[in-house]
Amino acid sequence: MLSRSWGISRPVVSYIGELLTAGSPAQLVAGLLLVVAGLSFAVCGTALAIIDAQQHRLPNRIVYPWSGFTVGLLVLVTFLLSDAASLGRAVAAGLAWGTLFLAVTVIHPPAIGMGDVKLAVVLGLYTGFFGWEVFAVGVALSFLLGGLVSVGLLVTQQVSSSTKIAFGPFLILGSAAALMLS
Repeated sequence: MLSRSWGISRPVVSYIGELLTAGSPAQLVAGLLLVVAGLSFAVCGTALAIIDAQQHRLPNRIVYPWSGFTVGLLVLVTFLLSDAASLGRAVAAGLAWGTLFLAVTVIHPPAIGMGDVKLAVVLGLYTGFFGWEVFAVGVALSFLLGGLVSVGLLVTQQVSSSTKIAFGPFLILGSAAALMLS
């Protein structure tokens, strides 16, 4: 088996490469489905990042279908690899990230929008599927990138402390980086 209980023991890109070249038809199809999931992430993530940066919103007409598509792909991959732990981690990570953001939204509504809450669930599914380490790196990088850019904009006086900055692009970029580099 190519995974372990904590998640993938090697970088995600290498893991997918191993699936594609493993020789087993099930592993080949699982690898191809993960490539499709990556392409879906690239297309939907890019569209959402651009829309959020310009309009400060993350449209449900993109987030909801992307969520369903992602769940379907991950269920198929789980079935093909007989690796229920990965799907369980994905669901737990999606719920954890979404619940954290929902709690922040309830406590202090201007801090995080509901679009970010829904996006966090999808990104948690992706990162959690590949391991808790990938999930943790995705969350950390998202906040780190968002914080650094925000501080940079404040220091250069391009924004004020009351300016709203779209967080979706940082969530997407941090998660993408975690998936590519972890």
